[in-house]
Amino acid sequence: MMAIILLVLKYFTFFSIFINDMKKKLIYDRDILFLVLIGLFSAVKFNDLGNYYLGASGYLMPLLALYILEDYFKKSLIGFGDVKLMMGIGGLFRYSGVENIFKFYTMLYIFSGIVVLFLLFFKKLQKCEYIPFAPFIIASYIFFNHFKIFFG
Repeated sequence: MMAIILLVLKYFTFFSIFINDMKKKLIYDRDILFLVLIGLFSAVKFNDLGNYYLGASGYLMPLLALYILEDYFKKSLIGFGDVKLMMGIGGLFRYSGVENIFKFYTMLYIFSGIVVLFLLFFKKLQKCEYIPFAPFIIASYIFFNHFKIFFG
């Protein structure tokens, strides 16, 4: 029963993040906190706190590096909300190897690149317009989590 409640809370939180990032261009800290707590409860339930911490840290690192590079290039690419969201997502995934982190990011960037190219091609998006990244992160998490069989 607890697993069902956590699953419903997780998807409700994903929905809230998705809508807020699309409409307000903002990811609330309360939503990130819910994801972190859901992952933490799940890790405690399965006695897997070490992999929870490594997952949160490992999945966070590539986006954190990108966020730090923004300062160097003086160009805004992603917001810190996306970085914090990836920490929560990494905690939900838990650590299962660097190759899974690489596969997830590869899928995330290919998926978001294809969608953005279609939006640019069909003139639904301007070239320098803000593109919320959280919906791509969430969709990639859902796809990657539910279709792990395809990713090894």
